Amino acid sequence: MQKALADPSFLVTQVTILYVNTDWENGFWQPRAEPTPSLRETARLFNQINGQTIIEVGSGIHGRLAGDSVLTWAKRTRAKRIIAVDLDEARIREVKQATSQYPNVEAIVAEGVRYLADFSSTIELLYLDFWTPDPEGALPGTGRAEAYRNAFAAVRDKLNRRSLILIDDTDHIHPWKHTYIVPDARKEGFVVRFVGRQTLLTRDLAEQRSG
Repeated sequence: MQKALADPSFLVTQVTILYVNTDWENGFWQPRAEPTPSLRETARLFNQINGQTIIEVGSGIHGRLAGDSVLTWAKRTRAKRIIAVDLDEARIREVKQATSQYPNVEAIVAEGVRYLADFSSTIELLYLDFWTPDPEGALPGTGRAEAYRNAFAAVRDKLNRRSLILIDDTDHIHPWKHTYIVPDARKEGFVVRFVGRQTLLTRDLAEQRSG
């Protein structure tokens, strides 16, 4: 395994370096799926419910394999407000530059969970893709699992009855971003729409699937 990871050619397919899962499967590291299909489906469903507000916690312009989600929301939804939040000023500068032609995009330097707790309007789409360190001595991923649960707790009463929660990087072993937030959201009426590179939860959609 160490030899494979040390050889850059091992990760190259059609001259494109791919992200890889952390799971060792059938003796090979598996290339990750791109998030574009799930981002576009989420945008479609957001328009279906006539959504008005999107909050993206953990933002930036990272390229095709990372999705550039804020551009999907800007180009493919009818949102009145698209709020991109990140602690890293460089990431927020990227978003501002890339979305300068979209007046409905707001890029804000802030701590995401605190921003959600202070937010006073209704939200139809919450997109979570932020990083949090693990507590000292904790199982890797525990910090993210707890932070994403806290994000949902902060925003639970502000999510519209018809709303969506999209979580990035859920193709990962537990504990991880989705470990605690998904069960908590299901208790509030959300169901799992799909699982993979990203996980989408929806509530009160006409095409609701059980999950």
